[in-house]
Amino acid sequence: MTTDNLSAVQLTDFVDKLLDQTGKIALSYFRQTRNLSLKGDRSPVTNADHEIENLIRKNIQKAYPTHNIIGEEFEDLSNESNFTWIIDPIDGTRSFIAGKHDFGTLIGLKQGDALIGGVIDCPALNERWISFRENQTTVNGNATVCQSVEVLENALMATTSSHEFGMEKWKAYQSLEDSVKVTTTGSDCYNYGLLASGYLDIVAERLSAPHDYLPLIKVVEGAGGVITDWEGNKLVDNQKNVYVLASASKELHQLALNKLTEVK
Repeated sequence: MTTDNLSAVQLTDFVDKLLDQTGKIALSYFRQTRNLSLKGDRSPVTNADHEIENLIRKNIQKAYPTHNIIGEEFEDLSNESNFTWIIDPIDGTRSFIAGKHDFGTLIGLKQGDALIGGVIDCPALNERWISFRENQTTVNGNATVCQSVEVLENALMATTSSHEFGMEKWKAYQSLEDSVKVTTTGSDCYNYGLLASGYLDIVAERLSAPHDYLPLIKVVEGAGGVITDWEGNKLVDNQKNVYVLASASKELHQLALNKLTEVK
């Protein structure tokens, strides 16, 4: 699929060059400062968030002046275009300010209601997942695919924080966690890259807003994985506090869904 007569190759080249710049900004702040502010929802934001999103917006507006932009830190830019970019300048801000390496920059691209691009860039780890093709995700330029186990009992699962779940969702999550082999916590968007690269089998967590989950969808699906909410519904725009489940295969995804929905 192309956008404004640009191919997937050209879009990949555009974001690659852009993320080379944003990665330098992130690393220039990384472990150098603890200066941050708290937003209305008590989530942290840093100068790096603002600088990175500003740079991404300026580059998009220069290359695609008619496109819409939705970002975490600034007001939406609405034009008449059918194309919309989604930006999370630093996903995992808590990790970033704590000096952990597993933060990332997320970028998604929609054509109408269809997601046609997704990017996870983790500059401190030098790993970048990009998907602008229908059935392909690359990591650092090389195609990657999910590698799924067949049963939950052998699955390696990740969640950023189980403390995000309310009581009802906690019981559902606990049913799933009790069924898998090992669970690891932390890592935010990096978990979805690891899933796409075949190192994780399942990710289950709550994500707050569209910029948190929309860019992840193409990366997971392009590598052959599945990502939905905990009821098996497709993730769509404008959802808040979405409970997300990503799995390395359709079969494993259904087994995980069965565990999440068996607790009432």
